Amino acid sequence: MAEAKVVEGLTTENNPKKKKRKGLLILLIIFLILAGASFATVYFNLFGSKNALDAFLKKTPFAKSTNKAKTADIQKIYEKQIADLQKQKESLLEKLSLLEKQNTNLQKQIEDLTVKITNLTSKQEDNQNRTKYFASLLQNMDSKKAAKIVENLLDTNSQVAHDVLSSIPSENASEILSNIAPEKTIKLLGISNSNQKTNSEDISILTNIYKNIDPKVAASIFENMMSDNAKYTLVIRILKSLDTKISSQIISNMRAENAAKVTSSLSALR
Repeated sequence: MAEAKVVEGLTTENNPKKKKRKGLLILLIIFLILAGASFATVYFNLFGSKNALDAFLKKTPFAKSTNKAKTADIQKIYEKQIADLQKQKESLLEKLSLLEKQNTNLQKQIEDLTVKITNLTSKQEDNQNRTKYFASLLQNMDSKKAAKIVENLLDTNSQVAHDVLSSIPSENASEILSNIAPEKTIKLLGISNSNQKTNSEDISILTNIYKNIDPKVAASIFENMMSDNAKYTLVIRILKSLDTKISSQIISNMRAENAAKVTSSLSALR
């Protein structure tokens, strides 16, 4: 037995394969220990090992090519962003230029309108001044002569004639109207109702005029206006605004059928 164990031991020690395996195992253990120590050293940056490794890797051709590729990609991104921003800038400049042109045009329109308004206001004031001056001449003139002037003015500009007559005190205007032919008086007094609705101010002016006109003359004028619906409405409004005594005197000088029609219309309004 003893001789058999001695022989086996000698056989094991002298077996080269077993010796080789044992040596490889030792080397592997040593490698793992060194690798673990190196990883820990780099991971925790002991003795500046991590910084040194990064510096070394940057010097390698592979690292350099990678950095160049990254730099090129970043450069492209920046260039694209710059190009986009440049386009946005150009677009905003175009819009700004357009807005400036529009602002200039609007400013010019405002200036033109201001000039027009100023001119119209000036003309209106001139017309008002001329109307007042004309009215002052007529009211101090003989009523028959003034009536001839108003008749001529009616043939050229009935609106001006109406404005002038409205600017004259009612007593003077009534005397002038009494000397004007009835058909022309209709045109004169109906002018404010020909193009637009007669307002309360017009009715008030006409009422003051008619209350001083001879009832026979007023009746003749009103009867000539009754054939037109718009003018007939104006007649009723004037009669309604007059004092009852005066309106009764005017109606009594109308033909019977016209008096009945006017009376019926006035009754419907009361």
